[in-house]
Amino acid sequence: MSVSKAGALMQLPKQFLVLSTLLCCMSLSASEQVYYRYLDVNGVQVINSSIPPEYAQRGYEVVTRYGRLIKKVDPAMTGEQLARRRSQVELKAWDAELMRRYSSAAEIIEARKRKLQTVNGNIRILSGNVGTIDNRIHRKLGDAADQERAGRSVSKETLTQLKELKVKRTNALEHIKLRQQEMQEIARRFDEDLARFNKISAGLQ
Repeated sequence: MSVSKAGALMQLPKQFLVLSTLLCCMSLSASEQVYYRYLDVNGVQVINSSIPPEYAQRGYEVVTRYGRLIKKVDPAMTGEQLARRRSQVELKAWDAELMRRYSSAAEIIEARKRKLQTVNGNIRILSGNVGTIDNRIHRKLGDAADQERAGRSVSKETLTQLKELKVKRTNALEHIKLRQQEMQEIARRFDEDLARFNKISAGLQ
């Protein structure tokens, strides 16, 4: 709608304007004819019966043929904005979980201590298993040496047992490494929980 037409409408009697508005609504209900009002690349306002997708992403307005606003569509969020919204949702969920599970920072510290002790206990058991395997390997190597000193080849059974024991030792060491990494991750998570709990308890965001 041109500026001159808009100015002419403003000069009409109020009764006529009210009647025109009612007629617009009736016309919209009957035909559902709408238009899209948006800004082009030069910042010029455009009103059209359709809108290119690239302009729709920037936000637009749905209007009647007489310019009455029906709906306003905000610009699509950028990837950074979407990430920020997700992080805010996750942060609220984290806060709710912390306040549900703990009533004080001391409880978080105690929970951290118990969890680390449990994993450390598993590491000690695995380390004990490695020591047992080492002893068995040492004895089997002694058997192999005895066989060679007696002028015999090391038996197939002894070689198989040595191979199996070495595999078990390697697996046990790998489990120890994983448990040590788990301890580091547990400590990191609890430290983050404690810092966040202290922050929200102080009324900060």
